[in-house]
Parts: sequence; structure tokens; C-alpha cells
Amino acid sequence: MQNDHPLFCPNSSSYMITLSTIPASFSNFGLMILQRYIEKQSQPFEVLYRFGPVETADMMVVIPCYNEPDLIPSLRSLFQCQRPQCGVAVIIVVNSADNAPAEAIARNKLTIEAVARWTGETSPWFAVELLHAAHLPHKWAGVGWARKIGFDRALWHFTHAAKADGWLVAFDADSTTLPNFLTEVEKAFISQPKAHFFTIHFEHPLGETLPPHLLDGIIRYELHLRYLRLAMAWCGYPHSIHTVGSSMAVKASAYAMQGGMNRRKAGEDFYFLHKLVLLGHYGNINTTTIIPASRVSDRVPFGTGAALRKWDNGGDELLFSYSLESFALLKPFLEMAPSFYRLDKAAIRERLNQLHHAVRDYILQGDTPDIITTLSLNCSDATVFERRLFHQINAFWIIRYLNTMAESAFPKRDVENEAHQLLSCCGYETSGTGHPLDLLNRYRQLDRQLGY
Repeated sequence: MQNDHPLFCPNSSSYMITLSTIPASFSNFGLMILQRYIEKQSQPFEVLYRFGPVETADMMVVIPCYNEPDLIPSLRSLFQCQRPQCGVAVIIVVNSADNAPAEAIARNKLTIEAVARWTGETSPWFAVELLHAAHLPHKWAGVGWARKIGFDRALWHFTHAAKADGWLVAFDADSTTLPNFLTEVEKAFISQPKAHFFTIHFEHPLGETLPPHLLDGIIRYELHLRYLRLAMAWCGYPHSIHTVGSSMAVKASAYAMQGGMNRRKAGEDFYFLHKLVLLGHYGNINTTTIIPASRVSDRVPFGTGAALRKWDNGGDELLFSYSLESFALLKPFLEMAPSFYRLDKAAIRERLNQLHHAVRDYILQGDTPDIITTLSLNCSDATVFERRLFHQINAFWIIRYLNTMAESAFPKRDVENEAHQLLSCCGYETSGTGHPLDLLNRYRQLDRQLGY
């Protein structure tokens, strides 16, 4: 691979994605979707650095990077991966808000220099493109927008190369992975050609380098994530998935069809993936592992780093999670809801009266009965009704329900206790799970079996 320039690309003024830079015509419908998406995007950024033929890659790994000291270990981890058959490019989005502190700007500059130095010394087998998105409006600046900039840039490359089924892979600037990561992503998309996206198994590092207090915190944080996913599946939600930003891969056409990544400062992964489930046909890659950093961070308002920061400052939020009882009371509603097909509003309300009063009142106070009635009268058959029903009674609906219950009838409880009880309710063996780490390892073992 040839380096275009020691540091900066020629003509590195602000780069605008425009229709004029896209090939004029396509016969492939998927490419039309990509083209129409790109037409609507207008995101100025600088292309600071390129190493190798980025535009020919079939798989593009996007890494948002802000005030990040650990990017090179992440790049080294990707470099140590087994090389897949397809071409791979890594797109790094060094970003900052218009009100970013001087220290963060200085760190970003060091990162830019470090990338050029590392590629020059290492000559990685994958292509590298470094984008600089500086002075972003602080109202929106954050990991969501940075990830969007990188994905959109990758989509531009795919569109220009007429590759509607290119693969977008999310990664983080403080993550590492196993050597089979890229080959397993390739294998998943090839073996399941209808799949629009995959989540990827993740595990936070729990090594001896962590202080005991932070180790306890990250164990509880990850236990909460795994408990929440299993509890949502147990109570009957059919799209219970993990939503970790560094642990997902999506087909380019699916990304464009669902309007791309959002610009949220945090939680962008949750919103994005739960838009993608509406397309159906997705899976989980459980044959490799993403390893997100277990560290305190102020880069995002919530997530791993923010949760550990609050914990380190004496907060107790990681001790608790949603009560299992709130899931248990929701379970009858999710199980009976598909039977509402062709029922009028009065009949639906009569069935809702069989529920616990807190769940019934929550449903009746919103527009859920009207939504169900409209769907039941307008879907062609029961199968279509059930599928569309869970587009409305979705993960957002369930989280709002859980938060409402937590603020009233069913406050959050000790996450260790609730996670232990859930295993019993699901019929799983609970012996040997008396310590939080043992309990987490049991949940990890269950999640390694996930295929969706």
C-alpha cells in the first residue's frame, strides 16, 4: 500500500459529500438507496490522511475519536486480526465541539500525528483514512455524530465503488478485540446474506490492573446490561438485543434504508439498532469478542465511562437495576397482545383489565390502545399484525414503562439479587453464582449462545 502523503492529503480543505461526486446512474436498487441517502447528507470535514486504497474496501471499520489516549492499541489490535478475504479499511473520525477545551484539542492533534506515525512504521495490511471533524456545534457534537460522519463517509466510498452490500463495522478508540474478529464478521455476512446487521459479543476486561472498587463497578454495570437483555426476552419482547456502540456491524443498504446513524451525544447505538430491527433479518456474532475499555471517562453523558465516573465519585446507581417484578407484570401483556388481532377497542380494554392495575393504568394512560386497535383493523393477517405490533410496543416503549414503574410502584432493586432471580425464572442453573463475578460469568456464558 502506498501512503498518499506523510501527513496531510492534497486538497484537504473541508470535504462535502455532494451528488456531483457520485456516479451518474445505477441499475442496482440497493445502490439507488445509497445514492438517495448520500444526496441528503451535507457534512463538512477534512480528509487529513490516507494510507492505501480506502475506496476499494468491502468492509469499513469506523472509529470515532475524541480526546483519546489509547487509539494506537486499538489500531494495533485490528492489525493483529486475521486478514479476511475482503478488502478492509479503517476510517478514524477525530472530532471536537466548538467549545472543546484546549487540552482535548491538543490531544486530538497528538492522535492525528500518532496515526500517521503508526501507519508509516507498521504498514498495516488494511487501508486507513483519517477525517478531522473540528468545531462541531456543541449542541450535537459527540460520539453519535462522529460515528455518523464516519459511516456516511464509508457509505460514500461504497456508493462511488458501486458496492450496495458493503459492510459497516463499528469500533471504539479504546476497544480491542480477538484475532478472529474481522474474519468472523465477514463469515457472518456471507453465511447469512439476508441479515441486515449483527450485534457482536462483548466483554469488559476484568483484569488485576483495575482497582477493586472499579472492578466491582464494571462487574455490576455489565451485569445490568445482560440482565436487562435477558429480562426483556423473558417477558416476551422478540427483539431483545445488546446495543453496544463498539459491537455492531451493518450492511450499507440497511444503514441507508433506515436513515443512517443519529447525532445523539450518547445512546446513539440503542436508537440506531432498534431502528434496524424493524427491517428484520439480523443476528448476533458469538464466535468472537469485542473488549471495550473498563475505565472512568467524561467523554459521554452516560454509558460505561460515565457510569464508572459516578461510581468512582461515590454514586450507588450501579448497585441497582429494574425490578424483576416490573418485567413479570409486563409479561402477560406482551404474551396476550398478539391475540388482539381483529378486536375492537372495547374488547381490547376488557382484556387489559386482567392485568395488574399498575400495568393496565400505564397502558390506558397512553395511546397504546388506539395504536393496537388501528393495527388490528388494518393488518392483512395475524402474522403481519404481530410483527407490526412489536414495531410499536418496542424497546423504547418498554424502557419508558420500566422507568415509570421504577418511579412509582416498583423501585429499582439490587442488580445482583434481581439477576439471580431471573436465572431461576428462566430455568437456568444458579449454583455457583453467589459472587457478582460468578453471576456475570454465567450471564456471559448464556449470551455467548445467542444467535437471535
